[in-house]
Amino acid sequence: MITKTNWAQLSEITLPDMQRRIFTGQNVMLVRNEIHPHAVLEAHSHPHEQMIYVLGGRCAVVAGDEHFEMCAGDMALIPGGTLHQVTALGEEKLDIIDIFSPIREDFLK
Repeated sequence: MITKTNWAQLSEITLPDMQRRIFTGQNVMLVRNEIHPHAVLEAHSHPHEQMIYVLGGRCAVVAGDEHFEMCAGDMALIPGGTLHQVTALGEEKLDIIDIFSPIREDFLK
C-alpha cells in the first residue's frame, strides 16, 4: 500500500531546540528538523544508520574522529553506532532532513 502525504499535514513535534516532523514506513524513517540558530544538539549515538541532507542553514558536525561543516545541498552518511553531534551555525535556522534505517522507535514515543 502506498502512503502519500504533505509536510504540512504531519504533526509538528516541539522540542527545546527544534521543531520536528516525521514520516515513517516499516523499515525507513524520514525526519525533518528545523533547528534554532546556535543550538547545540547533544552528542549521541544510536544503532541506526543515518543520512543527513541540509535544506538550509549551516552546521558543524563532529562524527567519530571527523569534524566538518555542512550547508544547503550537503549530505552525510553516519554509520550506526557512531558518536555524533550537530551545532547550528549563524543566525539562520538549520533545516535538515534525516533518514534513518531501521526506524527509530524512540522518536515515535
